[in-house]
Amino acid sequence: MSDLPNQRNTVYEGEFPRREAPPKTLGRYRILNEVGRGATAFVYKAYDPQLDRFLAIKVLREELARDKDYRDAFLKEARLAAALTHPGIVTIFDVGVADNKPYIGMELLEGATLEQILSTQGKINLKTVLAMAIQLSRALSYAHKQGVVHRDIKPGNIVVLKDKKTVKLTDFGIAQLDETLGKAGKRSDKVLGTPEYMAPEQVLGQPVDSRSDLYSFGVLIFRMLMGMAPFVNDDLGELFKQIIKSKPPQLIVQEEVVKDDLQDLVRKLLQKQPHKRFDNAAKLTADLRGIQNKLGNKKLTPKKQFVSLRLRWTAMMAGIVFVSMCIGLATVYYMQYRALSGITFDYGRSIARMLAYESSEPILLDDTIGLNALVSETSNNEQLKAVFVMDNNDLILASTEIDSVNQTFQAPEERELMQSQDNIIIYKRIIAEDEVLFDIATPILFGDKNLGRLYVSFSADSMYAASKTTLVTMLMVMMITLIIVFAVTLELARRTSKDFQRITQALNKMSMGRVDARLISERNDEVGQLFAAFNQLAKFLENRFDSPQKNSASQVSQVTVTKVNETLHDEELEETVELDIVTQQKK
Repeated sequence: MSDLPNQRNTVYEGEFPRREAPPKTLGRYRILNEVGRGATAFVYKAYDPQLDRFLAIKVLREELARDKDYRDAFLKEARLAAALTHPGIVTIFDVGVADNKPYIGMELLEGATLEQILSTQGKINLKTVLAMAIQLSRALSYAHKQGVVHRDIKPGNIVVLKDKKTVKLTDFGIAQLDETLGKAGKRSDKVLGTPEYMAPEQVLGQPVDSRSDLYSFGVLIFRMLMGMAPFVNDDLGELFKQIIKSKPPQLIVQEEVVKDDLQDLVRKLLQKQPHKRFDNAAKLTADLRGIQNKLGNKKLTPKKQFVSLRLRWTAMMAGIVFVSMCIGLATVYYMQYRALSGITFDYGRSIARMLAYESSEPILLDDTIGLNALVSETSNNEQLKAVFVMDNNDLILASTEIDSVNQTFQAPEERELMQSQDNIIIYKRIIAEDEVLFDIATPILFGDKNLGRLYVSFSADSMYAASKTTLVTMLMVMMITLIIVFAVTLELARRTSKDFQRITQALNKMSMGRVDARLISERNDEVGQLFAAFNQLAKFLENRFDSPQKNSASQVSQVTVTKVNETLHDEELEETVELDIVTQQKK
């Protein structure tokens, strides 16, 4: 410890004898007046005419601004801190360099630092300390989750706003310069931070992490409640020795209801070894809330919102059935659609082959009348919407659309190829929202000679109607099944939940000394076994605590039995359950 400086200041960063006059402007900001200064920077109240707002500007000292490593570190860490957005952390608006001066623009906080309040009041009442500590621990938890460690938690970096309800943590970026400069070999003669609040590993120059902030947080709570830090010494070397080796003094708490809890919490925060402290600030926040609720005689609310077993089981079973039926419905519908499509395509191919065969002879004989008569007969088939008989040059020889005869056939542009098999091509074409046509193109052959082409359009309405009917039927079956499953599961869960409620009520009675409580049930399943086990326990306790009192000569009117330990063993869990039982002496 011989290399530690022995001078005593709030922040150790060298001497700065020359006072700097505040600038009139800084970039686009108009400097109004100086509101504070520290070892690393000046803080000014400024006005931003561009956004019409007041803000605080922290400007790096000129001596430090000339140090390139310090300057770069200042800007880097400030930008890192600017990414933090939390109600408990001061907001950084701007980071940059203007007039060769590195600066940070942040929200202007109206209030007082916690250091100013402590210097005036000395101590703070426990209720206020807990409220402030919870806000600050939540802010720390957020920052740590973003990978940012403060490294200088102290009252001077905490601002209590005018509303006296909100506290904010400041100087996140500046506090991290220590590590950056240490890696660059720039702080052999400098100690950044407030010694009373530094963790042992920080004093020793070892790597720090979020748990180092938690140590400083413990010192902060101690200071607010006791009026002074755990270790105080004008000699810096002796102070550091105490931080590293000495046991912190006992925290004095007047409120007996939370005395042990709060002392244990601060003791855990002030552990010398980081791994013995809280793992993270979130766990610290949970413990602080527990103490706060206990102090206010409030029942601790569970972390997880209560969800009824009846609702959970019903929703789970309904969800499983719903997903299963959706999968089954989709599978059946797909298979049926494929089967109906196959039947429809076979039907279309059969008609196309028949018409192509019957029209080959009239084409060969140039029998226009016979060809027209053949095409006209197809109008009796309601599914056939159009028939075109063409030669090899796509000239229409006969058609159900008489106006198109002797014209060149133009195939529809918007169509989808569905199948190509045995020189027969099938296309799908959507005419309207609810009307679909299948177009079939096939060659007209006479022996090996190709005489032309046949183009037939027929309706797929019957196929889609059948598919739609099947789908609607299956949806109705699914809904009916879901309703039945939901109702049955709800009833079963209701009965099971009712049994658990009976057990809970009986245990509550037992906890108040009613060891004569019994559960009556004719069930012969697992619930019945649970009821029987409870009745055996109640009978055992009644015999144990009532019988000795009946034979007692002292005839005590009230017997208080405390702490009956029952250890529950499991392969991976051992838990001790304590039951407080109070029973009245029977007269």
